[in-house]
Amino acid sequence: MSSRTVLLAGGVVLLLVGALAGYLYGVNSTTTKTTTASTSLDAYEQVADSFANHMLSISSRNASAIASQYESNASVIWTGQGTTGLAFGGMGGTYVGANDIFIIMNASFIGQGSSFAVGSVTHTIVATSDDSAEVNSSFAFFGQNTSLGGNFNGTVSAQDSYVYSASNGGWLISRETWNFLSFNARGPLIFTG
Repeated sequence: MSSRTVLLAGGVVLLLVGALAGYLYGVNSTTTKTTTASTSLDAYEQVADSFANHMLSISSRNASAIASQYESNASVIWTGQGTTGLAFGGMGGTYVGANDIFIIMNASFIGQGSSFAVGSVTHTIVATSDDSAEVNSSFAFFGQNTSLGGNFNGTVSAQDSYVYSASNGGWLISRETWNFLSFNARGPLIFTG
């Protein structure tokens, strides 16, 4: 067999492996991409990275890092199952501004749980322009608050409006709505902020 044939066969094998890897990544991916003609792929990737960092910050319960991902006048709305009840701590409502967002993330079940995790995250990014995008997501959360004797878990359907901040050099959340589809707690989960 000539070296040219071996080289050609090796190239074909690499091409097939690359195609298979691309297919498998697409099958296992939980991200759905929808773009408009005016939005660049780079903006899409930046929003995807910002959203992934947001979920990681929430999982790590770092209220300062979470609050830094919002515009200074952003709003966060918590609504849905259990948001007004004792189990949730009565923390349903609208929070405006970075300080209020820091307080809710720090004083709620997120910041006050002795353990907390986010999982089963799926999201769709809908680009609306070069400097704004919507992220629709769903996720599950679970945790424990040992000082108050309670395990908790739930599911959320969320909508995040992202805007590009030139002064920050990145994408920030201008509005976020969490619709709690479920919130389950064993024992009282009363938090004070």
